[in-house]
Parts: sequence; C-alpha cells; structure tokens
Amino acid sequence: MGGVRFDADTVLSAAADLEAMADRLETALGADAQALSVPAAGSDKVSLAAADTLTSVGTSFVTQSGFGVDELRKLAAVVRDQANTFGQVETDNAVDFTNL
Repeated sequence: MGGVRFDADTVLSAAADLEAMADRLETALGADAQALSVPAAGSDKVSLAAADTLTSVGTSFVTQSGFGVDELRKLAAVVRDQANTFGQVETDNAVDFTNL
C-alpha cells in the first residue's frame, strides 16, 4: 500500500525557496528599474516619442513583475498554510483513532 506520504519539512522548504525567489526578483527589479528609463537620443519628436514609449514599457515591466513577486509570496504563504493544516489534520485524526 503506497498511501499518502507527506513530508512537511520538504513542503516548508519549498515555501522558503519560493519566498527567497521572490526576494531575489524584487532585489533585481529594484536594482535594474532605473536602467529601464530611456533618455531621448535627441530633441526631435521621434526621439522623444521613442524614449517615452521605451520608458513606459520599462515602467510597465517593473509594475507587472512586481505583481509576479507578490504572487510568489502569496503562493509561499499558501504552501506554508497547507503544510500546517495538513499536519493539524493528521494530529486530529491520530487523536480520533486513539479515542475509539
């Protein structure tokens, strides 16, 4: 019988890895955000428009990536909560069998 096998330490380690990944991404975004601001090559309309467009795309990239960082953190929290909940269910089940 294979049954269900659950290793809470491994699950909690995975949650910590997700949180660390979110931290690394957030740090990288913070470090590189300024580089995504593109100065105009000249004062003509095309150069100004191109720089504005590229800067807007860079700003959007940082914003959207920030949402991804938030989602990684939410996922890590859910994984941690599931590990704790599963452990509590196992404890409750063991108590129930003991009380039979």
